[in-house]
Amino acid sequence: MKTKNDGVRKPGSGNVAGLISLRMTVAMTAITVLGGILFVLGVLLGSRHEFAERGLDPNAMSVTAQYGSGMMVIDTRKAVAFTLLFVLGVIAAVALIGRYYSHKEVAPLEHAFELQKDFVADASHELKTPLAVIATRIDLIDFRRAHGQPIDGVLDDLRGDVDRMNAIITDLLVAARGAVNAEPVTLAGVIDQSVEAVRPLADKQQVRVATRIDGNPSRFVVRGNAVGLSRCLVAVLDNAIAHAPEGSDVTVSLGYHHHSDVAIRVTDHGTGIGADPERLFRRFARDDDGTAHQGYGLGLALARDVANRYDGTLDVESTSAEGTTMLITLPLA
Repeated sequence: MKTKNDGVRKPGSGNVAGLISLRMTVAMTAITVLGGILFVLGVLLGSRHEFAERGLDPNAMSVTAQYGSGMMVIDTRKAVAFTLLFVLGVIAAVALIGRYYSHKEVAPLEHAFELQKDFVADASHELKTPLAVIATRIDLIDFRRAHGQPIDGVLDDLRGDVDRMNAIITDLLVAARGAVNAEPVTLAGVIDQSVEAVRPLADKQQVRVATRIDGNPSRFVVRGNAVGLSRCLVAVLDNAIAHAPEGSDVTVSLGYHHHSDVAIRVTDHGTGIGADPERLFRRFARDDDGTAHQGYGLGLALARDVANRYDGTLDVESTSAEGTTMLITLPLA
């Protein structure tokens, strides 16, 4: 009985092994033939010729004529030496070719494994923020329902959060395949969407999130993906809100950067990052600053990965005891 999977060839170790075997066979055949020719020539040219018993002048005959007339005597010492060199050369060639083709064919598998491993880590972190927002909205729904207040608006927001989570999962799957979906994106809309996504967390932390656009919003267009860029900005905002003092402001500003790039700056009024800001962009690095925000140390690392995916950057522009400014730059479309 034929199942629905019959006839479908799945990529696996068997195909990789077959490719390695075929290429190694072709390469070793060529090396063996070339080595055999060099071996024979070496033995012939290094052999000893005895023509005196036949009354012939050794200098009057070429090597080819000597071999054809059967009047060549092989020097066994040189023949053994050439044989050993030939065998060692074949062994070295097998080792080098095997290493080269094995690395070449396994490299895509290693890359796929790294993408899958990153996907698991990224998903566990990226879904944490929308889940926290959903939990906050559910608490608000329970509060309003208990006090007889309307909940329709909060339910609509909750549906939007679920849709946003679905879009994040799709973007994570695209990133796990190593693909890049780029299209013109207006950053003003990305900022509005990102701010709304983290507003429940900001309200819970009693932090105000303000936005400022220095110029015509319609001119700040980049090539990227709205969901991916929002992921990047949400991660930076989540970090800023978590480290901002209660009652303070977090500001998101949009403007130009060196005329050819667009800049998004996120500024908080926390206690600063310290002497080594770059450590925050290493995966699983955690800033143990005494706040309640102790995540997996993936947020800013993932945000930088997203920015790099669209030829952008994410860095700490400035930090001090009065606050920190994170800078996201992207090339204008």
